[in-house]
Amino acid sequence: MDRTTPKATSVVQSGEPDDFAIGTGFWDERDWGGTARLVVSVPPERLAEVHHALLGVLGSPLGVLYRQLVDRREPRPEGAPSRDFVALEIGPSRVMSGLASAADLVYHDARHELWVRGPHADQVVLDADGLLYCYPDDPAFRDVLAAAGIPEEKVEAMSTRDYVKHWFHAECDAQEDALIAGLELTEVAPQRHG
Repeated sequence: MDRTTPKATSVVQSGEPDDFAIGTGFWDERDWGGTARLVVSVPPERLAEVHHALLGVLGSPLGVLYRQLVDRREPRPEGAPSRDFVALEIGPSRVMSGLASAADLVYHDARHELWVRGPHADQVVLDADGLLYCYPDDPAFRDVLAAAGIPEEKVEAMSTRDYVKHWFHAECDAQEDALIAGLELTEVAPQRHG
């Protein structure tokens, strides 16, 4: 898959792409529960690079939550809960290897969110639109972003667009299965999330 293939595309109401280009920047905000976090927007060709750099801040061991929002092979009714797959205490090299092997799925397919948590409750979330969220707003994350040349600037993000088309690629089905099996993720009851 092409490195520039986005997880989501901004479109007009009829579904045709508009002229929106994903900007590069990061900014601080509070999530729905009031927790301070950083939001990071980068174009798809930089998403894997920046994601891996941010994960390097987390330490060891890591916890992983793969939240399947859409099952492309067996669609669920609208409003049905996600399917959550979890593993705790995984070594960072194993996580990075799994993400690299499933790069098309992780960085170019919108069927999921990926939450990676460090041993000190710090975490990096990759959402279905291709945005990254770093918890908490920590100088270590800011240093990584500065080193990557990501400016501290709020840019219009995919999450603010009126109409967004998400992409679900058949060729990513096998990568999804391999990622879940390779990281030994176990399905758990879906959690409430905002």
